Amino acid sequence: MAKTWDKFYDDLLTDVPGCPQPLAKNAVKQAAIEFCERSFVYQVDHAPIDAVADQGEYTFAPGANLKVVRPERVWYDKKTLTAKTPQEIDLLYAYWPDESGTPLYFVQERLEKLILVPKPSAALVGAIIAKVSVKPARAATDIDDALWEKYLEIITSGAKARLFAMKKKPWTDTTLSGYHSDIYDNGIAKAKVAATRGHGRARMRTTAHFF
Repeated sequence: MAKTWDKFYDDLLTDVPGCPQPLAKNAVKQAAIEFCERSFVYQVDHAPIDAVADQGEYTFAPGANLKVVRPERVWYDKKTLTAKTPQEIDLLYAYWPDESGTPLYFVQERLEKLILVPKPSAALVGAIIAKVSVKPARAATDIDDALWEKYLEIITSGAKARLFAMKKKPWTDTTLSGYHSDIYDNGIAKAKVAATRGHGRARMRTTAHFF
């Protein structure tokens, strides 16, 4: 189930008189994207990916109108891989792009890409499994129902902060912008803590889940 962006209007437009709905919709979408991007609360189990011999880089495809923020956990052939930065990998191998064998680590250099190190030396169907945090894509027309239910007020405050900060509008109010920006930032911080704590006890699931 999903909620379209206009489902935020009841909590938004009454406080921002005169704001056109297209502008309100864009503010809500941008606030929702940023919320997911910064909090890591929207997590899904990525569909298994086939390992290809001598291929270290794989493209994430988390679902329609979703973009990966970061991989939270990655498994190869049911064994947990360790997250590393490119700089950390450089200290382990003379030239890691050439290393081949059973993957031990994963690196994310770009949002949509997953890099396994060493790269698999053999093909293996469905070997790569990942739990990823995601965000709505720019083209998204809605947001997951559970995310709307739990974080409606926080995302709405993020949208209000954006709208009140606009210059020379009938609803411009820098004081209210700061007020709602604080609510939004505090909500993100609390959600991020909940997501971080959840990583240690999360079990693999087949549906989206939130913290």
